[in-house]
Amino acid sequence: MKLKALSLLVTAALLSACGGGSDNNSEKPPITPPVVKLTKDEAMTKLLAAQADNYILPAYQTLMDEADKLDAASIMFCAYQAPSESELTELKNAWLALSKAWQFAKAVKMGPESEEFRHYRLQFWPDNNNAVQRGVASLLAAQAIDENAVASLQDGAQGLPALELLIFNQAQDASLLSASNKQDRCLAVMAIAANVKTVATEILALWQHEKIGFVLDFKNGSGEYNTKQAVLEDFITNWFELIEVIKDNKLNNVKGTLIPGYPEKAESYIGLSSLENIKTNFAGLKQAYLAGNGYGFDEYLVDIHENTQVNDTILNYFDEIDVLLNDIEKPLSQAVTTQDSRNKLSPLITKIDELRTYLSTDFIQLTGLNPNFNSNDGD
Repeated sequence: MKLKALSLLVTAALLSACGGGSDNNSEKPPITPPVVKLTKDEAMTKLLAAQADNYILPAYQTLMDEADKLDAASIMFCAYQAPSESELTELKNAWLALSKAWQFAKAVKMGPESEEFRHYRLQFWPDNNNAVQRGVASLLAAQAIDENAVASLQDGAQGLPALELLIFNQAQDASLLSASNKQDRCLAVMAIAANVKTVATEILALWQHEKIGFVLDFKNGSGEYNTKQAVLEDFITNWFELIEVIKDNKLNNVKGTLIPGYPEKAESYIGLSSLENIKTNFAGLKQAYLAGNGYGFDEYLVDIHENTQVNDTILNYFDEIDVLLNDIEKPLSQAVTTQDSRNKLSPLITKIDELRTYLSTDFIQLTGLNPNFNSNDGD
C-alpha cells in the first residue's frame, strides 16, 4: 500500500511539473491605462499657459531684443562722419527685423500693450492725416532732439513709421546720406529708436513681472477678468480685429477697385515690406492658435469638444493663405498697379475673408467663445 501511495505521489508530481506551470508562465493581457479626461477649466488653464509661455512672452522678448538692436544700430550709423550706402543698408535691415518682430506680436494687443497708448506709440497706422510726417517735422524743429522730445510729441512721431520715413527716404533733401540737415535726422533716428526700445521694454516687463505681471491675470483669469474664458474671448477678439485690419486696411484699401490702386496707402510703403508684414501677421496668428509647440486649440478642440474637423479646416486655411501670399512676387505697392498681380490679390483677400467667416461661425459655435465685438464691424 505504501509503494502504491508513493507511486501515485510521484505520478502526480510529474504531471504537475509538466503541465501545471503553464498558467503561471502565460502572458497576462495588457492593462489599458484609464483615459484621463480634462475638465474644461483644466484645459483652459493648459491652453492659456501654453499661449503665454510659447507665443506671447517669446514674441515680446524678440520685440524687445530687436528694439535694442535697432537702438544700437542707429548709434553706430550716426557715429560715422560720412556713412556709406552699405552702412545705411545695415540700419534698414535692423528696422526690418524690428518691424517683423512687431508684426509677429500683433495678435496679442492685450494688457500693457493696450495701456498708455503703447500700441500706437509703436506704430501709428493707418495714418489718414499725415500725423507721422507732421510728427517727424516737429521733432526735427525741436530745440533738443532726444528721447524726451519724442515722448512729448504725438504718437505719429514716436514709432516704427516715423523711423521708416527717416531711414528709407531716398529724396535728396531727406536722405540720411545727403540731406543738408542729416545730422539732425540722425539725432531723430536715435531718439525715436531709444523711445521704441523703452516702450518695448515696458511691455515685456509689465507682462512678466514676478508679482504683478499681466501674465498672471492672463493665465488665471484674474485681475480685470472674471474667468479664464473671458481671457480667451479677449484674446480671440484681437485675432478677429487683426484679420479685419489685414483684409480691409492692408489689402482692400490699397488695391482699390481700379488700376493703379492706392499704393501709398500700403502699411510699409517706403520700406516695401507691406506684404511681408501680412505674412508675419498670419504666422503670429497661427502660433497664437497652436500655442507654439504647446497645448493649443488643436488639442483643446479634441479634448473638450472631441472634434478634429474644425481644427483641420482652420489649419488648411492658414496653409492656403500662405501659398497665396508667396505667389505674389512683387512688393504690395507695386503689385496693385498691374493686372496680373491684382488677379493674385483677389483670391488672397477672398481666402482671408473665408477664414474670418469660418472662425466667427464654426469655431465660435463649437467652443462657445465669443469675441467682444461684432467682427463684421472691424472694431
